[in-house]
Amino acid sequence: MPDAGKSPVYSASEIGAVVLEFLTFLTTLHRDSAGLEMPPPGGWPSYTPENCAGLKSDLVIEVLRNLPYLRSFDSHEDSLGQIHYKSCLLDYTTFDSEILTESEYLWEYVSDGGDESVPDHVFIFSEGRESGGRTLFLDVLHGKVIEVEIRGGNEPIIQDIKEYFEELKKKYRNLELIPIPHMEMVELGAVGMHPGEPDEEVSKEEIMMQSDPDWDSDLDIQYTQQLYRAFGWPDNFRRVEAFRELRELIEARYAASE
Repeated sequence: MPDAGKSPVYSASEIGAVVLEFLTFLTTLHRDSAGLEMPPPGGWPSYTPENCAGLKSDLVIEVLRNLPYLRSFDSHEDSLGQIHYKSCLLDYTTFDSEILTESEYLWEYVSDGGDESVPDHVFIFSEGRESGGRTLFLDVLHGKVIEVEIRGGNEPIIQDIKEYFEELKKKYRNLELIPIPHMEMVELGAVGMHPGEPDEEVSKEEIMMQSDPDWDSDLDIQYTQQLYRAFGWPDNFRRVEAFRELRELIEARYAASE
């Protein structure tokens, strides 16, 4: 690509600050703050010149070496381990060239099915899985996030890194993205629903009257949003209490259907 000699839009420290702000924000919602890890002075130690030789641009290596990380204590199939819809951070804390590149075939969604390789100033930040999953590439030279939706049919989203993460935070605040313990993240657009608070509340009795034990109806999603807001979402979310109450109700309906 004709970018040789071009100055990056953001420095490595600026990119790290944007990522840290976003990951910290997630710890006020569905992610465990105990999992937030900062690189030691000098960066993650396995990013040595010998290990990194020829893999990516110097700026990518500098970003990766000093990028904060949010470790998951849950399954990759669990909302509580995800940062986006069916999407989990790559573990970049330990240098592993295979882990850092094994999913780069998803770049075909960006190159419109072509065989163009991933530029050396781009790396995968978060890996999506299955249909609809979001893979996030970070372009450190141009200061952008490229969001790829797996088998979703939508064009990749390419956006300034600061603007992208601000908009992603907004989707969480509006409960357009809804984490549910031990289940995949719910994305309103994927289920044909729209953000906004409904005029009428949903009762537990209405929830329990549904015959399908799966927690995926419009009523279920609306009740989840209602419950989270009652527990202080987004600014003062009492996560433990909210998740406990929600799981008890999900399990109760499942038991009632047997």
